[in-house]
Parts: sequence; structure tokens; C-alpha cells
Amino acid sequence: MPRVLGFSAIFVAISWLIYVRDWSAGLYLLAAVYFLLYPHSVYWFDRLRESHKGIEIPAMLFDAFMLSLWTVAIEFSGWVSFTLLAAVVLNNTMTGGISQFIRAAACYGLGLLVGALLFGIKWSPEAPLGIEIITMIALQVYIFGVAWVFSIQNQRLFRTKTDAEKKNVIFSTMLKLSDLGDQFETLELLADEALKVLQGLYPNQSFGFVLKDPEESTLHFSAYTSDLDEEQRALLCYQLSRVCEYLPKGQFVNIADQGDDSHVFPLKQRFDRFQGLLLIHGQTLPKEERQSMRLLLKQLSTTIANKLLSLELKSAAERDALTGIYNRGRLEQEIAAAQARLRDNENAHFSVIVIDLIGLKQINDQYGHMAGDQLICRVADALRTTCREHDRLFRFGGDEFVILCSDESGQGAKALIKRIDHNVKGQAVSLPTDQGEAIDVHIEFSIGLAGSDQVPSEEVLKRADERMYEDKKRWYAERDRYR
Repeated sequence: MPRVLGFSAIFVAISWLIYVRDWSAGLYLLAAVYFLLYPHSVYWFDRLRESHKGIEIPAMLFDAFMLSLWTVAIEFSGWVSFTLLAAVVLNNTMTGGISQFIRAAACYGLGLLVGALLFGIKWSPEAPLGIEIITMIALQVYIFGVAWVFSIQNQRLFRTKTDAEKKNVIFSTMLKLSDLGDQFETLELLADEALKVLQGLYPNQSFGFVLKDPEESTLHFSAYTSDLDEEQRALLCYQLSRVCEYLPKGQFVNIADQGDDSHVFPLKQRFDRFQGLLLIHGQTLPKEERQSMRLLLKQLSTTIANKLLSLELKSAAERDALTGIYNRGRLEQEIAAAQARLRDNENAHFSVIVIDLIGLKQINDQYGHMAGDQLICRVADALRTTCREHDRLFRFGGDEFVILCSDESGQGAKALIKRIDHNVKGQAVSLPTDQGEAIDVHIEFSIGLAGSDQVPSEEVLKRADERMYEDKKRWYAERDRYR
């Protein structure tokens, strides 16, 4: 566009100069071909050809050569010649820098030499005022056009740079969300950190994440950013519990009753039977930001799904398949952790209670393993109910259970043994047999206790096990005495 406008104005000035100086009419035709038709021809030739290599640089060098020919042809008319030279310098320097300017200067000099051979050298810098004014206007139009084109290009570059920076930020955030699964052991910690990451990207928003059963109105899990107070969380929990499973795909849905800017976006990935919902509370995100949010939601759902699967596998590996309580492998980990705490803090004692069911083998032999398995499950349930919040219950073997009491002396754990004796021992339970009948039995067991305040921490479990066997011998001895 700058070339077309500038060349058109120059054509008017040169045509006027040809008329004033009564030059050959053939110059009109040549001027019209070069200044009016040539720019359009170059443009369409570049658009229609198959090659991706541009012809702008060669075209500008050709312009330098041709404009110097016209400079000689019009006898170095002052403002017209200056404008032609300025166009050569401006065009080539801005486009290709010093190297392009040097090449253009060489072409310009070659044009002067060829022009001198064709037309001779005549010096007539004076021209009518009107021609000089038109030429000045042509130069200004050309400079304005070039500046306008460069302004558009700068705006495009700025938008491209801004988009690239946003994409880099989004990509970086996706990497952060992806790494959270390995950094945090629990879903609670992972969700809290993920919401902080999102809020760091969108500081004007508050975020929440929930897992809900689409068939129920209660939430299975919820987490929110710290800027939401308890009243707001309670309201949002109520609103989120009412969100139906099927939401418009890719749209934010206003769930507020009072017109505040609360929106919920469903995570596409399902988490077992639960559905994940991400809450955005604050200013409504622009359309272009929602596309970025979709990418983040996809990564977030993948990270949470992987963490839930990891926790499920870990739980399955740490729990007894029959009773659902922790197994022997988890017990070894917990005791090792308790021993480490005691090494760091000499007052952080722990106690171990070992319980062995009495009569399980006879029940299995007489009534079948269904009855024996049910007895184990009933005892596990009774012990789980009796244990305190900070106690850990484990199935140690076929008929053995272990309770780990953290941060307690052996003396303090005796109160728990008394509750077990009162609530569990001697309790009557009805068990199904392999023959489809039911039998009534009473729970009997032997029990042993040891604490790290009594024996070295490495021997606590062994000592509790020995005391359990001592208790079992006493029980059988008393039974034999009164038999």
C-alpha cells in the first residue's frame, strides 16, 4: 500500500514535469507502466506463485535501479530526485538493514551509470512549485504509509509475543499441576496446592474443588482457597451439592442464587463413581481465558485421577483383604516411623498390643472357613470401634491383631486393654457355617502389651508377642484346671 500510494503521487509529479518541459510523450507511457502497473504486478505475482520465498528484497533492489534511471531521465529534478532517493534509502534500510542498504546503493549507482549512457547527464534541478509540493506530499504519504505498516506489524508482533508468553505461563502451570501428584501424599494436600497454583495464575478469582456422587446431594470431598471464609464455603457447598451431573459442554454455568459471580466447571474425567467440579468465584473469565482454563482443567483432572488411583492401589496394598484394616506390611512401616520419632524425641514413646484369637482353628475345622472368616471380621469390627482415634489397628496374621498406640507409655495403653476386655472379650456373635446354618460363639483371645518406655524400641513388638503367648498359656492352663 505505501508503494502504491507513493508511486501514484510520483507519477503525477513526473507527468507534470514531462508536460512542462515538453519531453517525449513516450515517457508518459513508461511512467504509467512503471509507477502505476508495476507495483500491482509485483504484488499479484508474489501472491499467486507457489514458492514461499518472498520477492520483496529483489523487488526493492530493482526499484533502486529503476528509480535511479528515472532520476537521470528527469535531469535530476530537485524534490522529485530527492524523493526517489529517499524512498530507496528508507525502503531498503528498514527492511534489510545496512547490508540491504549497501546492495541498494550499488544498484542505485548502477542505474545512474546506465542512465548516463542512455540519456546523457543533464542537470535541471529547478521545477515548478506545484511539482515540488506534489513531490513533498508524495514523500510524506510514503513515509506515513511505511510507518503505518510497521505499526501494524509491531502490533502483531506484540500480540504474538503476548500470546506466546501466555502459552508459556499456561504450559508452566500445566507442568506444575502434573508434578503435584508426586509431591503430595494425600488428596487434601494435592487439592489445596492445585488451587493455589490456579489462583496464582488468576489472582482475581477464588477456587474450590469438590468430588460428588451425581446420584446424591452430599459432597464426598471439598477444598477451597483460603480467601473464602466459612460462610462462603458453606453456601458454595450447598450450591455445588445441587449441581446436576450433565452441564453444557465447555461452558461455565452460574450457580449463584443471589447474583454473585460463582461458576462451576465439570471435570471431564470421572473419579470412580464421583464427578469432579471446579468452582470459580469472582470476576467472570473472558472467552479467550476459558480456553486456557479448559487445558488446565484437563491436566488437573488427570493429576487428581492418577492420585486417587495411586491412593487406591496403596490402600489395597496396605490393607487386609478380608477385614479392610491395615496389614502386616503397613504395621512394619508404622513401627519404623514410631521408632524414628523416638530417636528424635526421647519422650515420644509408643506401645504395642498383640491380640490372638482363641479357638479359630476349631471353628474352621468344625464349621468351615466361612464361620472362621466371619469371626475374624466381627473381632476386627469390634476392635476398630473400641480403638481411639490415634490408635492403629492391624491384622498381623491369620488369627492375630496388633494395635499400635503412638505417643503413649505402656502404662497409658492399659486403659485401652481394659476397654477391649470389657467391650470385646466374651462378646457373643452369631456366625454362618458352610452348611448354611448359624452358630453362636463367644469371642476369646489372649493379649500382650509392651511399651518403648519398658524395653528398647526394636524389641517392643517381640516383647508384646511374648506376653501374648504367656497370656494364652495361662488361659489354657485355667481351662484345663476347671475342665
